[in-house]
Amino acid sequence: MRKIGGSLVVFLLVFTFTLQVSAQTFSDVSNHWAKSEIESLTDEGVILGYEDGTFRPYEQVTRGQFLAYLVRALDLPAGTSAFPDVPTSSRLYHDIAAAKKAGLILGNANGLAKANEPVTRSDVAAMLDRAMQLKGDYMKRAPLTFTDAAKIGLYAYGAVERMTFYGLIRGTADNKFEPAKIATRGESAVFVHRLMSILDLLGNPKDPVEIPKPVDNQEVVIPVTNSQYVKVRMNTRGVPLTYNKQTTDSHILSTDTHYYYHMGNASKPLGSLQVTLRKLDNGDTFIFTKFLHNGNNTYSASVIMPFSQSDNYSLAKYASHGTVDQSHDSTFGVDKTSHPTGILSVKNGSTVTNEVMMGKNYISVQRQTNYANGQRSIIRELSSERESYNLYTDKARKLVTAHQNVSVQSKAISETWALVSEKPLFASTTNRNDWFKRTILEYSQINNWLTADGAYTKLPWSIEPGYKMGYGRNIGRLQGGIYLTAYNGNKERYFRDLVVNAVADLDVFSDGAITAGKSPIFKTEYTSTWLKNTYGTTAPYIDTRHNENAALFLKNTAEALAVPKLADANLRYADFLVSQKSLGNTIAVTPTSYLISDYYAIGSKKTHVSLNHALGEMRFLLETYKQTGNADYLKTARELKAGIENLHPKWIRSNGDLWYQINGSLVFSGNDYDWLTLMDLLLSQNAFAENGIERSTIFDAMIRSKTKYLVDHNIAIKGQIILLLQEQGFGDLVKSSASAADYSSSKLDDDNLPKDTLDLLAE
Repeated sequence: MRKIGGSLVVFLLVFTFTLQVSAQTFSDVSNHWAKSEIESLTDEGVILGYEDGTFRPYEQVTRGQFLAYLVRALDLPAGTSAFPDVPTSSRLYHDIAAAKKAGLILGNANGLAKANEPVTRSDVAAMLDRAMQLKGDYMKRAPLTFTDAAKIGLYAYGAVERMTFYGLIRGTADNKFEPAKIATRGESAVFVHRLMSILDLLGNPKDPVEIPKPVDNQEVVIPVTNSQYVKVRMNTRGVPLTYNKQTTDSHILSTDTHYYYHMGNASKPLGSLQVTLRKLDNGDTFIFTKFLHNGNNTYSASVIMPFSQSDNYSLAKYASHGTVDQSHDSTFGVDKTSHPTGILSVKNGSTVTNEVMMGKNYISVQRQTNYANGQRSIIRELSSERESYNLYTDKARKLVTAHQNVSVQSKAISETWALVSEKPLFASTTNRNDWFKRTILEYSQINNWLTADGAYTKLPWSIEPGYKMGYGRNIGRLQGGIYLTAYNGNKERYFRDLVVNAVADLDVFSDGAITAGKSPIFKTEYTSTWLKNTYGTTAPYIDTRHNENAALFLKNTAEALAVPKLADANLRYADFLVSQKSLGNTIAVTPTSYLISDYYAIGSKKTHVSLNHALGEMRFLLETYKQTGNADYLKTARELKAGIENLHPKWIRSNGDLWYQINGSLVFSGNDYDWLTLMDLLLSQNAFAENGIERSTIFDAMIRSKTKYLVDHNIAIKGQIILLLQEQGFGDLVKSSASAADYSSSKLDDDNLPKDTLDLLAE
């Protein structure tokens, strides 16, 4: 908690605060949308409650009051002068003086502070902007799309742009900024909380602790920080752990430190233990443990995390928000994984001292198929996902301890993970609960089996080696686009941690190519039996779809997290697409037009090309051309466009629908998506316009045929696609559609379009 100095004493007097009221005792915030932020800032001593036990979140705030919040948040030093309208006798003098010295308030044209006037949202933006600049170079701007942006005064417009970019300012539900609206205490808490979160000012540093020595040879102790350590203990007697070696790998925004131990007698070990600490740039740490057991017995072990200077805890569990539906999927079969255990909040009183996302225990066996060509295919066969933990509180020692219990099974690999932070992983309880619910609903799309080597996810049945419980490192799932999208939406710490972890996973998968700045072209490490039987393709091979989404993820991460080293990831993949013609990995349509095969491996036959993927590659190159002006990208995009067009009208089936794919013999096959390819075609026309390319009449013919097929067969069309059709002159085709009536008066919003191929690839 921040120190209460003389300035705060005056602050307490002016608001008749006589005591700091604990956030948990407020009688009027339990249902308020800013409850989490209010509680956090009151624990920090930034905004205090009233002596009657209320917070009064809807009460309006003055300019002086908001400045006082910022002074508290930033721990600003005292000032020596204020303004003519804030004399030394004023109860706000010390806060205003500190704010003036720091440059948070400049005064009006007459040199007055106007401290007692209500603070508008425009004023708030300007003050937040100045506060941010005190702590660093936060000068990036976001183009304003608020419907009332024109009403923002010139003095605040740039500040609103900057604070929008950094996530401190967000619009209302109907996309307004409301620049003249008076800020309330609840809103102010949210604004200041976002500021402190961005500047990493939340939470209190813990005192260093003495790292203990192992009590016997059955446990190891590894420092995490100067106030945190982790133990791994064999609970089964007679199974020692002996140190072997330690190595370090650096990634972009994180560093891995690996600790290796022999399990059992060091001269003839039964297996090994690997503990990896992945330290992120914000101080958070992933703790990965991996037992590899070659013996015949099953042992018990625990990963033990003691938290000092803490006297209580709470556990927010995923399971309290529902149960995953592990029903059979026609492609993947049954996925027997679910979700992490939940977030353990360790506290000292009501103040959170640590939070831990606790993963589960995954037991698997590595399976491998070797091929005559020297290649191999590797997967994991999952035996079980286990959840076992214990939580202990020792109030006398002010110690909370978490045990993740591990089953070390014979002839198997046993893994578990945890993410430890000294800050709340979610600033908003609502955001946390929404993510828990989403994870349950979309459990097969959100990674939960995390390891130091990358996330393992369910693979289709048609993989080799063939096991129904086959899991692998899928490049499309290693990349963290889904987490980056979530982070860009609300800037929660947990999502950023997952994004940084995904960058590390891709770096590990590519043997450090990303950190080295080399071209990250990823090769799949398991074999599709369909590709093998049809084209002779075995792992490792290049899946252009997966490489495209990895490139988009890295590029978008570069922009969101300001990582220049990743900024050219999309250019390297664009270069790869350009090179496919010289490599021969294309299906020629005419001497000057072609399509790029979906997969590539030396020695394999050419694979098929799916229409929606060809459209996605073409648009990827057009976007990269718009970014760089590189004529090679435009040339290749035009050649792909011509390849699609020169196959017309064969893309159109006899029933009016489109074919899904074409093979090297120019034979069409497969059922197209309901609306995905249609939207790709429509967005491609927009991409042509943005790059000065004439609209494709052939694409229009395909759009018209596909739309008519959907309408004639009563297949629902997404509302925003209907608006896109109307915008491009196809409104006559959907006017009889039941969905069209709902959007007759709506406006097209590009941000609300359903995910198209590029969006899906980016996620």
